[in-house]
Amino acid sequence: MLGAQVDLVGNLARLTDAIAEAAIRAGRGPEEVTLVGVSKTQPAGAVVELVRAGLRHVGENRVQEAAEKFPVVRELLAGEAAPLCHMIGHLQTNKAANAVALFDRVDSVDSLHLAQALSRRLADERVLPVLLEVYVGDDPRRPGLRPDQLLDVAGQIIELPGLRVEGLMTIAPLGGDARTAFHQVRQLKQKLSEAFPRIYFGVLSMGMSEDYQLAIEEGSTEVRVGTALFGPRQPR
Repeated sequence: MLGAQVDLVGNLARLTDAIAEAAIRAGRGPEEVTLVGVSKTQPAGAVVELVRAGLRHVGENRVQEAAEKFPVVRELLAGEAAPLCHMIGHLQTNKAANAVALFDRVDSVDSLHLAQALSRRLADERVLPVLLEVYVGDDPRRPGLRPDQLLDVAGQIIELPGLRVEGLMTIAPLGGDARTAFHQVRQLKQKLSEAFPRIYFGVLSMGMSEDYQLAIEEGSTEVRVGTALFGPRQPR
């Protein structure tokens, strides 16, 4: 039903072109930026349509919604390549076991406590890629590691069994200057790389529907886009 209302395949093509153009403007290759389609409130059928059109990464904000949607997506895609599933929203430690079962990567690890909970719930030999979420604004209620604690907490998370820290994720502060925030987080990733040279922090997940082009210009390697891809959010 949604596909008749929203040109999902056309949106994906337009967004892919816009990402490529932003990368080229920044002197980068289009292949350096990955699109994560944020399927919050969107039906499984819309996800499947986009995956069949070439979307390889899908992000969800809530464990409960992913638990209802992802099995349907995989069933509809039986025999076809399934997307990589990202947890991109705030994750409570009591949902760690469900997250480990549902997601291919957790992009919103914002505390040592959460990282420890994820590590404990991994079965033998399983490696779970994660991103550390950082926040560079001044709202104390927002989730994310603060810049002054990043190196200390990252050093402890890196040593946890089963977790592979692949980089950083951020959301630009509400009402703040997005470019400045993205630049700060890019510098934090550089500091992380210098502090832990044996680890490859290749991912910088920055930018959403309204600011992804700025993020790409500031070095983002992954953009998380919902509305510009799926159209308006659907009623829950």
